Amino acid sequence: MIRVPVALDRTFSLPADIADTFGLLSDIPAWGALYPRVAAIEPLPEHGAYAWRWRMEPMGPPGFEARTVYGCTYAFDIQNHTVTWTPIESVGNALFSGSVELAEAVSSTVGTLHLEADMEIPAPRFVRRIVQAQVSFEMGRMTDRFLEHVRDALA
Repeated sequence: MIRVPVALDRTFSLPADIADTFGLLSDIPAWGALYPRVAAIEPLPEHGAYAWRWRMEPMGPPGFEARTVYGCTYAFDIQNHTVTWTPIESVGNALFSGSVELAEAVSSTVGTLHLEADMEIPAPRFVRRIVQAQVSFEMGRMTDRFLEHVRDALA
């Protein structure tokens, strides 16, 4: 097993008002339905009212497929239009944290998405750099597709 860190930052513009955008991004199951390769999102009431477990579909080349599972606790700041999440360390094989910050623009909403992940991948140490580059690329691609799905949902 190797640990693979990934950090992503995205800026985006959405064709919706800030209240609708914040409403969608505050609904974690709805968010998960828009994110590619999500197998399930389950509430974790033992960790609080806003705790969720994410189970991703297995990914990777044959022989190195891995299913990422992680838990996060979410916080919603309606006044500042931000959603933040912190990892639940006892859940799964990965740690995810991040935030979405929204601002009102002329007939749209602009935002920034910051995501940090630390994942366990079943691969030998000597291929760590290759695996890290591939995981980072795939996470970026999935996040870009997610933002396209959000844009379509709000159009």
